[in-house]
Amino acid sequence: MKKLIFAIPILTMHLYATDITELFNSLKNQPTTKIDKLSSKSASLMQKKITSTYYPTFDMFASYTHYNSLTGLKPIDPLATAERLSKKEPLPFSKDITNIGLKISMPIFIKELSSLSEKANYLSKNAKIKKKINFLQNEAIIVGANSSLEYFHNLLIALTTTKKSLQKTKQDIAISVNSGKMAGIALDKIDVKLNEIEISINNIEIQKNNLISQIKSLTNITLEKYVPMYLEKNIETDNILLLKPLQNNIKATFSDIQASKEKRYYPKVAFNTMYKKSYAPDNVQDNRNLKEDYGYYQIALSMPIYDKSKDIDIQLKEIDLLKNQSKLEKTKQELDTQIKFLKQELLLLKKSQKLKKTNISKEEQLLKYAKISFDEGRMTQEDYMKYEDDVVKAKSEYFQTQAQIWQSISKLAVIYGNDLTEIIK
Repeated sequence: MKKLIFAIPILTMHLYATDITELFNSLKNQPTTKIDKLSSKSASLMQKKITSTYYPTFDMFASYTHYNSLTGLKPIDPLATAERLSKKEPLPFSKDITNIGLKISMPIFIKELSSLSEKANYLSKNAKIKKKINFLQNEAIIVGANSSLEYFHNLLIALTTTKKSLQKTKQDIAISVNSGKMAGIALDKIDVKLNEIEISINNIEIQKNNLISQIKSLTNITLEKYVPMYLEKNIETDNILLLKPLQNNIKATFSDIQASKEKRYYPKVAFNTMYKKSYAPDNVQDNRNLKEDYGYYQIALSMPIYDKSKDIDIQLKEIDLLKNQSKLEKTKQELDTQIKFLKQELLLLKKSQKLKKTNISKEEQLLKYAKISFDEGRMTQEDYMKYEDDVVKAKSEYFQTQAQIWQSISKLAVIYGNDLTEIIK
């Protein structure tokens, strides 16, 4: 079994009101997931509906009918009529007839039922797979949104640190301005930079609210901040789940073609039976009440001879089969390309993350030297603030890479059908 192994470093570990597993569990009980479950159940019932055709049907019937002329309660042949008349028995005719009875019908041989059952089986499997895919995609959305929340959380910390540093610098500049060592414009430059940071913080808060709303819409849980995540299990890469629906569609279409051909060329055999009791308040001769039994059973055979439209239907379904096969081939090529890209991307992101983590330390060290140089008058204010920006940029790139790693892992998990509940804790 091939597996992907990625180590995800976590900068901070805190205990929060909830964790990622709770978000996943809550997703299972939300309306979106329930709708997918009902769709899957509906598809299973459609399969049972096909197989139920093998069972006999029972129909009870009852009727009261008034005719404008005498009508027979049951068919009666001339010999039976003559015999009844000779015995002075009433003939089964009346204007008012009440019937009550039972009909039973049962298929003996219907060739296409087996193929239709196979088709329904593949469609039922597809509904279950689509339910799983939708759930995994929603899990991936949660992981992606949560990783972005973590990115923004750490970026806010970096911006707040820079803001405090600039505020301290502003205090030092204010002393220099008041003593006449620096021009007042230096304070304006610091204020502009502080305002830019404040604007960035506000924009980040807006994006955080959007992500929190996205998670709430899927889980009905409102997060105050991101929840920690770590990779507990490797991604299994044995099968590509996203190809399964197309593969099942091809099998279902093939079964549908078989059913159409069987319906077109094979006979149908059925067993039918009926029994009824007929009642009438009077008869032709002596106004006596009548009761008559009547029933039959039959073996019925029907054989299709010629129907051009059904031949065309078969040809159309064969075209659909070819289209589905081409679509499967195209999707497989696209997924293979995407998988290759994601695997390469993850390896490169991991390497970049190590380098960017080193850059943070170096940029922070350079900022310390820049601060000293600026305080001693050996560096311009513009050059100094550039070092402040570089620290924020280094941290931003590192945290962004970390979020990208989670998102790439989630995409691969969906493609291969891995439940993120088992992979990410």
